[in-house]
Amino acid sequence: MNVRAGIATASLLLAVAAAPVEAHAPMVVEPGNESPGTAFVLDDPTLSRAIGATLDEPGEVDWYRMDLRAGDALVVEVTAPDAAGGIPTSLAVLGPGLPSPADDETAELATTAGAEGALAHAAEGGGREVHGGLGFIAWGGIRTTAPADGTYWIAVRAAEEGATGKYVLAPGVREEFGPEAVGGMADLVVFFNAPWPHEAGDPAPTSGADGMLATVMLILAGVAAGGVLLAGLRRGRRPPQPAP
Repeated sequence: MNVRAGIATASLLLAVAAAPVEAHAPMVVEPGNESPGTAFVLDDPTLSRAIGATLDEPGEVDWYRMDLRAGDALVVEVTAPDAAGGIPTSLAVLGPGLPSPADDETAELATTAGAEGALAHAAEGGGREVHGGLGFIAWGGIRTTAPADGTYWIAVRAAEEGATGKYVLAPGVREEFGPEAVGGMADLVVFFNAPWPHEAGDPAPTSGADGMLATVMLILAGVAAGGVLLAGLRRGRRPPQPAP
């Protein structure tokens, strides 16, 4: 990380942190959730999150799992870093009480998860937003309510066939930001700035003198800018609607 750029970024993040706003809990999910059996579990599906993740192989599907009760908000959106490697992604929500899959690809995902129904969302929009000093490209999502008690799945895949890269998944609706999110914010900043594609032998994002500055900067960024990470991502959008 360039020292001058690091100082400038830290200054920007500190400057925008003053406004009291709603927040998404930031985190990064490592590879390994490429099947329903290894799905990343959203243990608090009501919590609004900003989850950085990657699709590393052509045709890869990333899986997330959550347990909901009938009437719970079922809100899942996808964005992409406006940075190296950011790609548009589509998603499907699979689970009990949802309508029959509308296409063969979504039906295959439902079969893989053992789910009776599904809602699919194809990437759309692509508007650029800046939150907490980070640039995002918004690709929309699904906003409804869970029609039944049970386990629901989120399957994320590249919108363009064969594409690989970074995306940010934004599930949940309850805005909350606490001390535990500081490390998550730091991880997300590193995630945004990491080169793509990553190759063996690439230097770690925090190494040497620049790394020391970057570590300090990221901690400051987490404390100061966490409260504005993805602020307004859903502001002004319609509330969840009952599932069809």
